[in-house]
Amino acid sequence: MTSTDLLNQHLRVIYACEKGATGVYWGHRVVAAVFFRDLIAPLSEMHAHEMEHFARFGEILKARGARRVSFPLLWCAGGIAYGVLVALFGRQSVWTSTVTIEAIVERELMAAATVFKEADPQAYEHIHTILLDELAHKNGAELSLVGKPVAFVVGFAKVSASVAKRLAQVL
Repeated sequence: MTSTDLLNQHLRVIYACEKGATGVYWGHRVVAAVFFRDLIAPLSEMHAHEMEHFARFGEILKARGARRVSFPLLWCAGGIAYGVLVALFGRQSVWTSTVTIEAIVERELMAAATVFKEADPQAYEHIHTILLDELAHKNGAELSLVGKPVAFVVGFAKVSASVAKRLAQVL
C-alpha cells in the first residue's frame, strides 16, 4: 500500500465513523424524546456537528480522488442501534458513551492531524477544526456526568469503535 493509499484509508475510516456518530446521536435523541427531553437540545447540536463532519470528510476524500467507504448506511444503522441501546440505560450512559467515543475520536484525529499537517495542509485544517468540535462534545459530556462513568458502556463503546474502525479499513 502506498503512502497515499494509507492516508486515504485513514480518512475513509474517519469518514465512516463520523457517519456512525450521526446514527449514535440520532439514536440517543429517539430515547431522549421519551425519557429525558432536556437532552434533546445538546444531542441535536452534536448530531448536527457530526453531519457536518461526515460531509466535510466526504469532500476531502472527493478532492483527493479517493474512494469513500462502502455502505455508509451500515455505519449509520450500527450507530443508531448502539445509540438507542445505550440511551435505554439512562442519561449517565449517554454521557459515558459520549465521553468515551469522543476520547477515541480525539486520539484518531490527533493522529490524523500529525500525519496530514505535512502531507495535506488543507485536509489538516479541516481535521483540526473538526477536532475542536469533538473536544467540545467530550468536555460537555464530562461536565454532564454525575459520578463515575457506567463501566459496561465504556467497554461497549470501545469494542464498537474498534469494530467500526476495522470494518472501515476493509470495506
